[in-house]
Amino acid sequence: MKPAWSVILFTLTSGAGLGLMFWLALARMAHEGAPSPSWWWSLLLATVLLTIGLLSSTRHLANPKNAWRAFSRFGSSWLSREGVFAVLVYPVVGFYALSLLSPDRLVQQMAGVAVMAMALVTLYSTGMIYACLKTIPQWHGWRTALAYPVLGLFSGAVLLTALVPPAAAPVVRWIAIGFAVLAALVKALHYQRVARSDLSSASALRQKGGAPRLLDAGHSHPTFLTREFGFEADASRVQMARIAVWVLGFAVPAVLLWLSPAWAWLAVASMAVGLAAERWLFFAEARHVVRLYHGAAAV
Repeated sequence: MKPAWSVILFTLTSGAGLGLMFWLALARMAHEGAPSPSWWWSLLLATVLLTIGLLSSTRHLANPKNAWRAFSRFGSSWLSREGVFAVLVYPVVGFYALSLLSPDRLVQQMAGVAVMAMALVTLYSTGMIYACLKTIPQWHGWRTALAYPVLGLFSGAVLLTALVPPAAAPVVRWIAIGFAVLAALVKALHYQRVARSDLSSASALRQKGGAPRLLDAGHSHPTFLTREFGFEADASRVQMARIAVWVLGFAVPAVLLWLSPAWAWLAVASMAVGLAAERWLFFAEARHVVRLYHGAAAV
C-alpha cells in the first residue's frame, strides 16, 4: 500500500490527542479542586492535535468537499463510525470542561468517564477501519484493532509527562514507560503476523490444484490500483524504518523517561519520529489481494 503522509499525520496527531484526553480525564478523577492552568493548556493541546488529525485526513480524499458523506454509513462502515465518534468528542469534551467549573463532583466524574470512553471508542474505530479488511492479510485481525488504542494511549502518556508539573511527572512517567513496553509487544505481534502472511493466488482464488498465472494485466499504463496498491519499498529502507520504530519509537523514550522526567520533551520528539516510521511501515508492508491480478505471486 502506498503510504500517504496525510493519513500518517492523521493517525499520529489524532491518536496522541485522544490518548492525552484519556489521561487528563483519568488524572482529574483522582484529584479534587479546580484544575491547574497546565491542565487546561494540556486539554487545549489535545483538542488541537485531534483537529489537526481530522483536517489532515480529508487531504487523502479524492474530493475533500464530499467528506460529509463519510458520516452516512454508520451502520456498516467503520470509517463512518470513526468520523461520527471523532466529531462527538468535541461536545463531550466541551461539556466536561464546563462541568469542571461547577462544584458537583458526581457530574465531573461522569463527564470524565464519558471523555475516556469516547477517546477509546474513537481509537478502536480507527483501528477497525484497517482490521476489518479481509483483502489485506497483514491488517486483518485483532492485532491491528488493539494497536491503535495502545499506541494512542502510549503517545498521550509520553506527551502528558512533558506537560504536567514536576511534582506529578514521576508518577506519569511510569505509566508512559509501561505503555512503551506494551506498545512494543503489540507491534512485535503485528510484525510476526506480517512475516507469516503469504496468501498465494491459488489460495485467494480457492483453487485446490495448480497455480494460476497472469496472461494479461489488462492495461499498458499505471492505473489507480497499481499506484495505490502496487507500492514497493526498498528493502534497506524498510529495515531502517523498522530500526527507527524499535529504537526511536519505544526504547529511547522509555530510557529517557526512566532516567528523568526532565527528558520528557526529548522523549516526545523521539517517539514522534519512531511512530511516524511505524505508520509508514504499516502501509508499506501491507499487500492488497488485488496485486494477485497484476502479476504478484503472493501477498
